[in-house]
Amino acid sequence: MRVSHNSTQNSKPPSPSRAGRLDFGERLRSLRKGRGWTLDQLGRRSGVAISTISKAERGVISLTYDNILKLAFAFDMQMSELLSEPQASERPQMVTVERRGHAQVIENNYYVMHMLCSGRARKRMVPVFATIKAHSVEEFSKYISHPGEEFVYVLEGNLTFQVEGDAPYVLSQGDCLYFDSDLGHAYLSSGDSETKLLVVCWHPTSSEIDDMGLGARAL
Repeated sequence: MRVSHNSTQNSKPPSPSRAGRLDFGERLRSLRKGRGWTLDQLGRRSGVAISTISKAERGVISLTYDNILKLAFAFDMQMSELLSEPQASERPQMVTVERRGHAQVIENNYYVMHMLCSGRARKRMVPVFATIKAHSVEEFSKYISHPGEEFVYVLEGNLTFQVEGDAPYVLSQGDCLYFDSDLGHAYLSSGDSETKLLVVCWHPTSSEIDDMGLGARAL
């Protein structure tokens, strides 16, 4: 006789990365439907493929940093607003404290990003603790590029920083760099171990991009 087991007893809670994808996906779908947009309309506004948006809304994939930024521009909000939970109060945050292990996690084939202090919705700098999984530029479908500037500090391991069409820059623990992030770029771990970085990103708002005439470059 076949015994039917209760699926709820055997089901496992989603992993932290999976739970983060589901939470972000629900927030993305809610924002899109709140604007009355179809997937096609959001795709055309953002320049992100419809299939990519659909998978992100269902928690199937994590988006790359540049695609998250494109969606934020489409919604005319800061990236930190798109990543954070809706705020119950409009009171501005003067000091934001985030305890160890509570950062929002975004993971894809290239890196694991801990979005630090993501509970603060409106901030101009985006601090990230990143673990680089990629070891060769061939692992990327394309170079990452988005408006703004980035600061990188190597906490552990060795980093190969590749700019499209340029010779690679090799950095070791304690080294740092600063660059314009609209350059096509890729972070790569050198050697067998995964490199750990502190990355601080700044990017203009969608209205600032329009003022600077960078709209075409943002997509």
